[in-house]
Amino acid sequence: MSRDSSSFIDLRLSTHAGPGEDSFWPSFTDIMTTVVIIFVMVMVVLVIRNTILMNQLRSTLEAERSAQELARVTGEEKESLALQLMSTETEISKLRAQVLRSEQQRQQQELDLSSQARQLASAMGERDQLSERSHRLNDQVRQLQDALAGNQHSLEGLRQEISRAQGRYESANQELESLRRSSGERERLLTEAQARVRDSDQRLLGVQRDYADLKVKYDKLIRPARSPQGRYVVEVRYTKGGRIELKTQEESEARLVSRAEVDERLAQLKKQHGNGLYVKVVFPDNSGLSFNEAWQFTAEMHKKYDYYFQDGLIQEPGVKVGP
Repeated sequence: MSRDSSSFIDLRLSTHAGPGEDSFWPSFTDIMTTVVIIFVMVMVVLVIRNTILMNQLRSTLEAERSAQELARVTGEEKESLALQLMSTETEISKLRAQVLRSEQQRQQQELDLSSQARQLASAMGERDQLSERSHRLNDQVRQLQDALAGNQHSLEGLRQEISRAQGRYESANQELESLRRSSGERERLLTEAQARVRDSDQRLLGVQRDYADLKVKYDKLIRPARSPQGRYVVEVRYTKGGRIELKTQEESEARLVSRAEVDERLAQLKKQHGNGLYVKVVFPDNSGLSFNEAWQFTAEMHKKYDYYFQDGLIQEPGVKVGP
């Protein structure tokens, strides 16, 4: 039914766009397409960031494995150097024992020489023999001295080798300590990367929940508009004070009825036409109703009998003001 006054706004959902009027649904489709595109872009950014974090995590794990392998190799080299050091110390101990024995022999030989000198002094007659023996002993002493000098040279070389081994040992210890510090830093980076991954997962879950909510709302919004086309239309006019007029398709004029009769008749028509009953609620210009009263009555009629509000997806009903 057309409007007779421009002082009220036609709030019905089932209005038909006239010539030159813009349709609601293309604009709504553009808005939802923009929302979906934004959502897809957010999902792509999150997936890319998650992939980058996973690559960083794998790189950190690989670096940690390399550090562990280097620490193991360093430990084996450290053990090898320790064994070499122990072997060198053993050789030094043996050389010291040899030097000590040589010194004792030298002292013994010096005692022998002293004794022989006394014998030379007391026995000049045996001078030639003692002189010859003295030469032999001197040769032996020189040989012993040469051997002692060689032993001392070897000992000095061993000491230098020990010093170099100690230097390598200290360098290996410093390198091991550096590797330990580097490993600790990598563990810290790994922990931060894992925390970022968990944060990304939580944000992804939140986006997925928002997407599910948007999809539910979208499914509700894309439902076809309420239309009387192909439906059995019943017109209900309501005025303040409880005055109700009812008009069916078979009737040419609206007739005055009570609320009980309206409910009974609409219930019969709903049972007869099933989901094909279209309830058109109209409020005359002089109805005296507030918007809330009109909305409450319209919502009650639609929820009970109108086909569009029988599947649980109840939207705000339209309110028509007119004759």
